[in-house]
Amino acid sequence: MSEKVEVICPQCGGVIDEKTLICKSCGKKYSREEYEELKNEILLKKWLLGDDFKLVDEDRDVLDQWLKGDEEALFGFMEKKGATQEEVEEIREKVEEAKKSVPGNVDVDQLIEENLKLKTLLDVEFSKREELEKEIETLRKEIETLKEELTKPLPEDIRELKKKEIELREELIRLESEKRRKLLELESQNMANLSDKELEELKEAIKDGNVKALTEKITELTKELEMKNKELEELKNEIKIKEDEMKKLQEMLKYKEDELIRREEDLLYREKKIEAQIKQLQMIKQEIGNMDEIILKRRLEDLQEEIKRKEEELRAKENYLRMKEQEINAKLKGLAEQEVELAAEEVKIEIKERKVRTGTRRLDDLLYGGFPMGSNILIYGPPYSNKEVLVYSFVAEGLRKGVPAIWILTDITVDSLREEMIYVLPTYEQYEKMGLVYYVDAYSKSIGDTSEMEGVIYLDYQNDVDGIAKAVDSIVAKIKEKSKYYRLAFRSLSTIMAYLDSQALLRFLQPFTTKRKRDNAVSLYLVEKGLHGENEIQMVGYTMDGMIEFKIEAHKIFLTVHGITEVQSRNWIEVTASKSGITLGSFTLGHIR
Repeated sequence: MSEKVEVICPQCGGVIDEKTLICKSCGKKYSREEYEELKNEILLKKWLLGDDFKLVDEDRDVLDQWLKGDEEALFGFMEKKGATQEEVEEIREKVEEAKKSVPGNVDVDQLIEENLKLKTLLDVEFSKREELEKEIETLRKEIETLKEELTKPLPEDIRELKKKEIELREELIRLESEKRRKLLELESQNMANLSDKELEELKEAIKDGNVKALTEKITELTKELEMKNKELEELKNEIKIKEDEMKKLQEMLKYKEDELIRREEDLLYREKKIEAQIKQLQMIKQEIGNMDEIILKRRLEDLQEEIKRKEEELRAKENYLRMKEQEINAKLKGLAEQEVELAAEEVKIEIKERKVRTGTRRLDDLLYGGFPMGSNILIYGPPYSNKEVLVYSFVAEGLRKGVPAIWILTDITVDSLREEMIYVLPTYEQYEKMGLVYYVDAYSKSIGDTSEMEGVIYLDYQNDVDGIAKAVDSIVAKIKEKSKYYRLAFRSLSTIMAYLDSQALLRFLQPFTTKRKRDNAVSLYLVEKGLHGENEIQMVGYTMDGMIEFKIEAHKIFLTVHGITEVQSRNWIEVTASKSGITLGSFTLGHIR
């Protein structure tokens, strides 16, 4: 009866010091009355759970006599168990207080049997809980081992299986933890941690001697224990399902691991085999090393001799090709010069008839022989109508006859123009070398091209009309020393029109076209349709002698002649165009608008 009892703090679960009455965990101080009350509750619980007394038949008889009203039997029983006189007196006083409300008949054996049954069930569950804790700890260690394996380089399929295994093991731990929590709840509800309300009811029942209420409470706790046992069984079933799934996964993982081991063994075997072959090759290399070095030196000398011979052959071929190129250029130059000499009579006829050929035979027929000398003609049409090819053919026709050509470029470089002219006149570069082609380039520098070619006059801006006029005048002065007339092509007048207003444009064109007419030159001016208004076109036409207009309709190209000279037809005439020239259709069957 004088056994030392640890009194638990209901606030934090810590132990209350018996002398200072202060909780060792949270520091809360209790009064002596509160401490004794908590101590009595713990003694009562221990008695209810069967931990304090081990009753025998003689003890049950004594308790049964006391419950029937024999108080002296109880006090004798206490003295027999070693209680002091003061403790006996204290119990006597409490018995007197509860005496009035004690029922007459109480089944002490049933009460004790229920208590022992409950204690046995709890002992079993505590044992199971310890086993579960050990299993959970084992699973945690296995998961840590698997996570360490995941850090190693593994094939993708084995890595996925490892991840799945970790997930299942973590799920098992969660279920085991849930089971443990249920056990702890069971322990809490049925052993020590009764709610305040239930504890008060239990204390009142004992204080008042209400054994029936105490028995009902024990029955209720037993039912709750059965419910908890049912929940634990469900958890066990769920854990078993997870364990079966884990077992299947482990079998699959073991198969993959075995396969990986076989692969590693195969790779190891191959590696050893390769190492042996390398050693063998090194030995062979050492044996024939000196011989190989001699062979390689001879081979190198042979290759060097062959390279020298190939270089000499290549130089000979280059010299031969260079000579052939010079011969071809000479022949082309001779052909060009011969062509110019043969065409001298045609130039005299043109000057006599005051008509120059256009380079397009059917257009010459339409114009009754060609463009009149001293004409300024507008070539007007939309993009992709091949109106530029008409201008190229016109310039090429003059060069074949030795008539100089002046190009004014505002929207194309000299190199690009040369590439397009070669389609119309393959020997175009020979005529450049003969000094029959002159360029005024107002485009290249405006796009940042700083390279320059000999014989080209470069202007800084596309709209430098004063520079254009001065450059053309200087070129014309040179041409007049050798030729009686020249041909001029302006590509494109649309660029100038875009930069200048109507008055400034008129101030440029009137003197420029007048000078060309005075020089008996034939000048063509390209203008893009769609970029300018009708008034602008009419104003430019005021300075011209006529216009050849192009249009595209139903994917076909047509042209018509305005002014210039007498023509066979001013109807729209279908045109077939390519990079090398244009061909006109019938004048009478052509499309008429």
